[in-house]
Amino acid sequence: MSGKIAITIQELNTKEMVTILSPTPISLLDSAYPGLTPEARKQILKEKYKKRVIADGLETGHIKLTDRGYTFSSNQTASSFAGLVFEAYLVDKFNQNEVSRLRAFQWCTERAEGWSIATFKEYKAVGTGLLSTKANLLSHFEPQSNADILFIRRNPASNVMEPALIHNQSNTAAIQVKSIRSNFTDEIVNKVLSGKYRRVITMLSDETGRPSWVICHNILLQKMRAGYITQYEYADAISRIQGPEYFNLVQREIDEYYEYIRDWHRGTVHPTEHITEAASQEIVEYKYENGLLVPV
Repeated sequence: MSGKIAITIQELNTKEMVTILSPTPISLLDSAYPGLTPEARKQILKEKYKKRVIADGLETGHIKLTDRGYTFSSNQTASSFAGLVFEAYLVDKFNQNEVSRLRAFQWCTERAEGWSIATFKEYKAVGTGLLSTKANLLSHFEPQSNADILFIRRNPASNVMEPALIHNQSNTAAIQVKSIRSNFTDEIVNKVLSGKYRRVITMLSDETGRPSWVICHNILLQKMRAGYITQYEYADAISRIQGPEYFNLVQREIDEYYEYIRDWHRGTVHPTEHITEAASQEIVEYKYENGLLVPV
């Protein structure tokens, strides 16, 4: 009879055991696996997002490299802090992925299908509240505005950086980024209906796992059925509220990143503890290029 070695699920999920049993880097393991302990899940999220949150935190100004390593400070709520981090995140994603950038550009400039994209390639996404914008494009640095993301290019005639406009209008095309998990009627739906927000990317799922853009669309449907808005107003409003997957991003990854951001903000994840020397070196090797924080 062959003998068997008993091992508990807790022992199986330690960092050391995961490393022994799998040659795959921890950051590539599935954090949604139901057998994971909370500690193992946090370890996977840490390995997956630690570089990302530092890069975004450097952009927002909440993380600084000092003689003591990376230090974090913020007087904002977790939601406000996450909103600014996701502003940096989206700017990076749009500028790294032309398909996502084109989708966002076409959406916020309100262009129909079939237009020439030759001019589009001249535009880059910028965050109005980010340090790289303040350093390189000061006239577009407006952290208190309702426009979190713009698309800008250098006008070949005037040699001036100018924002993209809404198609056939003189108004700047802009995107508002929301990172909330409740109060969607007041914070998103009503502000879209009033015209305060023209285009909103609502990043998160609620506490039950429902994507917030779906919730917003359902709220608008209920308003239409109750006679508060017309069918046209309903169709117009739902077109102005989208979630990450509309731009080829993965909702689950966004929610996981938010979980890690929230832990960081709460102080349960300490930068000096979870940043290894190798990871720190990689983050140090970032530079500003065309107004963006990019790896060297």
